[in-house]
Parts: sequence; C-alpha cells; structure tokens
Amino acid sequence: MNTRNQNYLLPFLFITLLAIIAVFLLKSKHDETNRAIFTTSWQSATPFITPRRALAAAAYNNHLYILGGIDEHNRYVHAVEYTKIDADGQLEKWQTTSRLNEGRFYLAAAAINGYLYAIGGARGELGENNTPVATVEKAKINADGSLGIWEFAQTLTTPRRALTVNQRNNQIYALGGYNGIFLHSIEYTSVKADGTLTPWQLSTEQSKVDRYIHSSALANDNLYLLAGHMRNDQTVSYGDVELSQLTDSGNLSPWHIEATTLLTPRFIAAAFSLGDYLYILAGHDGARRLNTVEFAPLDDKGHVGSWQHTAPLVIPRSGTAAVVYHNKVYVLGGISQNGVLNSVEVATQAADGNLGHFSEITH
Repeated sequence: MNTRNQNYLLPFLFITLLAIIAVFLLKSKHDETNRAIFTTSWQSATPFITPRRALAAAAYNNHLYILGGIDEHNRYVHAVEYTKIDADGQLEKWQTTSRLNEGRFYLAAAAINGYLYAIGGARGELGENNTPVATVEKAKINADGSLGIWEFAQTLTTPRRALTVNQRNNQIYALGGYNGIFLHSIEYTSVKADGTLTPWQLSTEQSKVDRYIHSSALANDNLYLLAGHMRNDQTVSYGDVELSQLTDSGNLSPWHIEATTLLTPRFIAAAFSLGDYLYILAGHDGARRLNTVEFAPLDDKGHVGSWQHTAPLVIPRSGTAAVVYHNKVYVLGGISQNGVLNSVEVATQAADGNLGHFSEITH
C-alpha cells in the first residue's frame, strides 16, 4: 500500500471507530433511560360489572371468570362474568355469560379439562338459617371464553359453606368449611375427559384443626391449609399452616402443623402459591379488614420458611378471590369498609418472591 492510500485510510478508520463508539453510547443511554423498574405495589385492573363478596374465581385458557357471591343489597348473584387476559396480563372489558342455576356464596370454583365448576357454598336466608350446600354445577368453556349452559355435575359427600378448592392434574380437592360444625374433612374427585366427575371420596386423613373461612393452596404435590376462624371469644383467628402431601392414588398423607406462623392471624383471606413461594392476602383479623400480603419460601420438601410482608393491596378487603395466571396474581371483589367491591388488583412476582409491577422508565 502506498503512502497516499494510507493517508486516506487512517482518517476513514478513525471516523468509523468514532461512529461505532457513538452508536454504542446511544444504545447504552437508551437502555439506561428505558430500563424496566420493579415497584412493590399493586395496580388496578379493569373492574367487573356486578360488585360481589364471598365470590369464587378461576382462570382458563387466557380467560378469567368470577361466579357466585352476594351483591351490595345482600342478594345472591347468579350472573357469571368473564374477561380475556391479554398477553401483557391486562384485562379486557368484562362480559356476562350463562347464569348459575343456584344462587350461592362462599362457594369455590375450578376450571379443568374445558369445564368450569361451581362447588358447594351456601344458599337461602342469610344469617343463622343460611344453608350449606353440597351441589356442584358445571358449564362447558367455549373457544371464545363464553360458557355453555350450567348443569348439575355431582354432589359433595358433605355440604360445605366457605370451603376451599385446589386442583392437581385432573383431580379437584375440597377442603374444610361449615355444615353446622367446623369441618376437618377433605374430599376429592377426578374429572373425566367429557367433564363428568367421579363420585366425591372422603380422604382418610383429616386436618389437625377444624378451621372455617380458612385459606388453602397447592404447590407441586404439597397441600396447605392456612389461617381461618376459630370458636373463641378471645382469639378469633388462626395464624398456623398445615401441610399434607398428595399421594399417587389421590389421597393425602397425614397432616402436620408447620413450624412457622403468619405475621397476622386472619380469616376470610385468600391464599395461593407461585413458584417456590406461598402467599396469603387480605381478610379480617377480628377487628378490621386487612390489605396486608405475606409470603414465605418453600423448601424442596414443601416446608414453609419464615413469613415476610410484600406490597400491600390498595384496598383492604375480605371475602375476596385470588387467581394466579402465569406469573401474575389477580385479586377480585370482596368487601371493604365502604361496601361490596367490583374492583380488581393485579401484581407480578419478582425473582425474590415480592409482588409488584414492572414499568419502563424513560427520560
């Protein structure tokens, strides 16, 4: 290469190097000013149509469902509502679909094998004469998220008001509740391909504590019972957690009480698992409705670690429903000090178990 070509080449290489550095700095600046920031707080999502407390909720195939409950005039809500969950976790406008045949509150719901189930609860006059029920209704979930007509599916072995339900594969477990007494018993059924249920079967293992308006959650093959109401004038709620493992046959191992306890004993709360963490939120402590959210890590054997607080809900509420879908949790309805709610709050789980939301910060 002659001297003249070198004289042209060196400035060109220098200018090219400067351009590469400038592009890198601009990209770094863009990444810095548009980085995702995690904030430990809940966000409001699209509210549903009819306010309701003591409702049930479930998610299936990118849709979220609410059913049952009592409205602000103490009337049973027969209307079932659903909404589509967008790819970013936001909720579209709620719509009504097929109505329940039987008005009920403090019921439970499960969505499995293309069917939605309304399980147990209570009906009739509110108060002491309120009647726990054992009936289960089912409705086929259509491709657009709407439901077919509700029809009778099965009968629990025991009427249960304020039961909780968990599902594993094609099995549904109904835990505790009230039928004139606080219940220790757990029963389960299997869902067939056509949506029919096998006869409910009582587990041979009963919980240690006869808890009512309690919470429960399932993580892997570990089943948890949390908190709940007790018959005691001095202490009205439990703060303990019980654990049982599900066997291959569908039955349960003997229950035992875990070493750690909740930071705040509560009842009419909602519990769920997400990843390797167990959560409980909202409810009542006997004096006030709560907005606090607690979580604890689970070890490889399912044992519960120490509880800690994460972001509180915006609205203190009890009688709410909580649904997990992917890495998000939705809290729906319930009752606050200002009345029955139709509001929805949503949060995302961070790697350390905290709940909040990601936002892109730009300058």
